[in-house]
Amino acid sequence: MLRSILSLTIAAALAASSQAALIVSHTSVPTTGIAGMNTYTVTASADAGEKIIGFDFVGNGTNFGVFGSALNQVNPFGQATVYADSNGLFVPAGADVTQDTQFKVLSSTGIAIQSSESAAALKSAFNTNTVATASNVLAFVQIATSTPSTVHLLGTLTVQDAQGVNRLEAVDYTFVPEPATMSLLGLALVGGLGFRRRTA
Repeated sequence: MLRSILSLTIAAALAASSQAALIVSHTSVPTTGIAGMNTYTVTASADAGEKIIGFDFVGNGTNFGVFGSALNQVNPFGQATVYADSNGLFVPAGADVTQDTQFKVLSSTGIAIQSSESAAALKSAFNTNTVATASNVLAFVQIATSTPSTVHLLGTLTVQDAQGVNRLEAVDYTFVPEPATMSLLGLALVGGLGFRRRTA
């Protein structure tokens, strides 16, 4: 009996001291003003008490990045929009922020290097200067696309634990965007079922 209690105590202590892997997920909404396009927000979650303080989606310049065959890019008044710095220019330029593929942080709040964007890739590395206000949940990239082809994120996120020690968490995340019409059809079917149940 004592041996089993001791084994359980050791197992519990090991589980408590081990760090959970970063969780990456995505959500989507129809892109404002563009039929047939969806905007995806990719979010990373670390353990409670930890902080996500940076990312690297450049690597050696070729292997890391956010990749897709039709990443929509909006450059209001010729301004690159790798980050959210120029989002105030979208409305005067007749566009909406949801139409742009971008990292969802302000580059002015940290150090950004090797930033680039195209219809096939979004790349940058970023380290925040505002560690005190960082969180264990970070919605770090927005992807606007209309194609059902694969979107692949390959890079790392920097996570700081409660003791102030940084570690790199690998991100190798792939999803296939659904056509916006299919998302809307799914919502319509769910709504229709709800209406049918209420009237029955």
